[in-house]
Amino acid sequence: MKITKGSKNIFKDIGCKNPEKLLKEAEIKSASDVKKLFKRTLLDEIIYYCFYIWWNKLEMLPLRIKSFIQRGRRGWADADTWDFDGYLIDVIGEGLRHLKVYQNGCPTEIYDKYKNLSIEESDKATQKEWHEILDKIIEGFDAAKVYIEYFCELTEEERLECEKIRKEGFDLFKEYFFSLWD
Repeated sequence: MKITKGSKNIFKDIGCKNPEKLLKEAEIKSASDVKKLFKRTLLDEIIYYCFYIWWNKLEMLPLRIKSFIQRGRRGWADADTWDFDGYLIDVIGEGLRHLKVYQNGCPTEIYDKYKNLSIEESDKATQKEWHEILDKIIEGFDAAKVYIEYFCELTEEERLECEKIRKEGFDLFKEYFFSLWD
């Protein structure tokens, strides 16, 4: 088998410094023979992934501990800034879901719309409208998450739909930002 520039990269990736010697010893004559040489069995795959999963968890443990301490001290970690927009979308989206379930109040501008109704009717109408607004904001953050995570897989029509929902949700988020309290 002739060693080309591309095949040298393959051998370099697997740590082989002398590919000619390897090919002679293994009696390799074609590219399919190279694949057979490095083909792993099912047992190899099982062992690899079992150990890899645990090794990866152990290897990442110091970073996870450091991130945990940083989040406790300052509310965010260095690791969060690697994908800061995604991190904020997750945190704010989940926070809004929690707020919707456990909130006690509503923005005063919504109460002002229903001040001519009785107290009970005013509370119900205000709560209903505020929940609808929160739903639209949450949908905006969900659409932003889909847009970020699946951008390459979305069709142009789906991207435009995500962008429309995200824009509406973010506009409401901006409008009611100082009303997001419990």
